[in-house]
Amino acid sequence: MKGLLKMWIAGALKLLLVLPLLMTPTSAFQPSLCGCDHGVVGQKCSSTKNRHGQQSLSRQINHARHLAVVPLYSIMTDIESQAAVAADTWSIESTPFMDPDIAAKVEEQFQGRADVTAFRVAGGRRLLPVGSTKVSPGEGRRSRFVLMHPDLGLDLPTAESEYCSVIRVDNVNVAASNTIPNALALIGVHLDNVGDIVVEDSSTVYLVVDPNVAKQCLRLLSKELVGPGINLSLCGDSEFMPQGEIQDMKLSRVLERQMERKKHDQGFVQFG
Repeated sequence: MKGLLKMWIAGALKLLLVLPLLMTPTSAFQPSLCGCDHGVVGQKCSSTKNRHGQQSLSRQINHARHLAVVPLYSIMTDIESQAAVAADTWSIESTPFMDPDIAAKVEEQFQGRADVTAFRVAGGRRLLPVGSTKVSPGEGRRSRFVLMHPDLGLDLPTAESEYCSVIRVDNVNVAASNTIPNALALIGVHLDNVGDIVVEDSSTVYLVVDPNVAKQCLRLLSKELVGPGINLSLCGDSEFMPQGEIQDMKLSRVLERQMERKKHDQGFVQFG
């Protein structure tokens, strides 16, 4: 009888040791990190945010897309929302950079408004007429709007200085390098944060950027360009963009596919 009792106790102990292993899910069936109920490994997450607070795939792609492919109604709605915030909170809001055809419609919408002031700025330069492709000294094409309560007293030169930075790139081999839009995308700068890019000659390029990404450009842009002793410097407020050819504000198809594939891959939950 005692022998049977010992055998029963030994068997129970073995079961207790094995039971946790049986209850542990394999890596392929672990719960999703985002809290979604995914039926298969790698199924795309559709939640708004994951556990790290990162935006969903669709929001990431929408943010990365260039402003020109967004419907005009959506652009106008977003800018109107910014204007409402600026007027209600006595704050200053800034829009993305946009091409002149869109900017002209935005400018028309804010003409004669008493609740908000909208300054159209382009990096210390006059605006270039719609349809022009060549820049003369002091002229520009892409612009953005600085929105504020009228009583804040901010003037146009100050708005331009604080919301546009001009970077000069010297000693770059323009012909052998990536286009500047491609290079900017590769260092993580969205094109909505970029104004005009003007090629002065075969080794000198100027670009207007949002001041928030200026340091990122100064530190990293040379790594994506070709040339002996490439140098990037921030221009003063009194300097104008030189005469030159404007680079198209678009990415190469190859790079677009690579970026879309990368975002697509990031939208899948990885296990194991």
